[in-house]
Amino acid sequence: MTEELEYLLRCGALANNSTVEKQGESAGSPTEIAVASSVLHGGFDVEELRKAFPRKHEIPFSSEHKYMATLNGTDGLCAYMNGAADRILGFCSKIMVKGEPVPMTPEHRKRVEEAIDLLGEQALRVLAGAFREMPVNTESLDRKNVEDDMVFAGLWGMVDPPRPEATKAVAAAREAGIRVVMITGDHAVTANAIALSAGISSEGGRVVTGEELDRMDDDSLDAISPTVTVYARVSPQHKLRILQSMKRLGEIVAMTGDGVNDAPALKGADIGISMGRSGTEVAREASDMILTDDNFATIVQAVEEGRTIFANLRRVVFFLITTNLGEILTLVAGLALGMPLPLTAVMILWINLVTDGACTIPLGIEPGHGNVLRERPRPPSEGILGGGFLKRVFIMAPVMAAGTLFLFNRELKGGEVHARTIAFATMVAFQWFQAVSSRSLTSSVFSVGLFRNRWLWAGILASVTLQLLATQTALGQGIFNIEALSLIKWLTITAVASSVLIIDEILKRAGLFRK
Repeated sequence: MTEELEYLLRCGALANNSTVEKQGESAGSPTEIAVASSVLHGGFDVEELRKAFPRKHEIPFSSEHKYMATLNGTDGLCAYMNGAADRILGFCSKIMVKGEPVPMTPEHRKRVEEAIDLLGEQALRVLAGAFREMPVNTESLDRKNVEDDMVFAGLWGMVDPPRPEATKAVAAAREAGIRVVMITGDHAVTANAIALSAGISSEGGRVVTGEELDRMDDDSLDAISPTVTVYARVSPQHKLRILQSMKRLGEIVAMTGDGVNDAPALKGADIGISMGRSGTEVAREASDMILTDDNFATIVQAVEEGRTIFANLRRVVFFLITTNLGEILTLVAGLALGMPLPLTAVMILWINLVTDGACTIPLGIEPGHGNVLRERPRPPSEGILGGGFLKRVFIMAPVMAAGTLFLFNRELKGGEVHARTIAFATMVAFQWFQAVSSRSLTSSVFSVGLFRNRWLWAGILASVTLQLLATQTALGQGIFNIEALSLIKWLTITAVASSVLIIDEILKRAGLFRK
């Protein structure tokens, strides 16, 4: 083993807070574990090295400075550090050559920079190690000690590929109208390579670094923000600026983070998402959502589930408003036309409690139709009653009222009790068909799968059964003051009530309810 490699592995073992055992057990951050594992595979026992060179002082890693440094030794003291490769290289004035530290020439520096770029192009996270002998009376380190005159020891290339499902999730997010932006502390070349492999950016896409952000004012950042998908070598302060720029442009921003310094960005985002496994307690407290599996694909799944839940809420509200408005119009129009009361209070109570209850719960668990993620994102200002919702309500409710009053008026010659029984049964039957048509706002129920929601059909069957018991049994007739109906009357009622579904299907096909 060369002395250069030995010093590099020593940097990896000593400027490191992870624990890695030969049996494979480990604890600490994934990056530190990976570095310590390389030391172990290099033939060194990490714990033995730490005993041989005991730690005297530590400068902990921070996302702002992007390195960690320690003071180690007994008789002779040495500062060891590892961190972001380009950052470490900037601190070094010497480099190990043939086992000896020599002044770093421009040629040396160029070769190291080329090596960093080469590893970065392979989507490897590039870390570097450096060291510096310290006076024997040194008791602690400060940043001035380690940010100058260091000896460059070497590089690590760490494989940190996107999960296989992450690439699919990014594609699904883009289909859903979600712009995925990568904000990382990695080297620009590495960040771009990872973004390309994950499908976040495309060939020739611009990568903006933290240094460039420092030179931009807010107006300049706002100008490039809509087109940039990769930000590299950024600090938490940069992350917050990027977030604020997106919000100024009217975007709804979901921001992920795991560190203490990510808390301001998580708090400022419309949806702050912290990591449940690797995230700090501060990040979790500042977030709106905790990602328990630290998997980006779960965010996309949550978006899909959220869209389905919102659509189901809209279905239930549409069904309830339409049917209740239909009842109101039936009563008001009947009285205005000088007819007897079409429905009594107990009938309306039955309709609202039994018929509505049997249909609304299954509508609330309607499966998503088709590819929910391909739907155009809903504008933030659009509430439940947005889109073609109200237009549809004000068409369907009068249809229900007109059908009920038509049969009620036609059957008045048989007496008020008979006509009221017909009106009662007709309004209930309208709700059966209305529940079916409520399953989709713009698509035909036949195209989304007529029997896909079996719970809805179970609810309708329960409602039909209860209505038959109420109408055809002596107990029900006594409660509602109605009479039994013949089969031909039920067929007539069903034919009239089905009009709400038929008209709805025709208008959907005509595109009347499209947003």
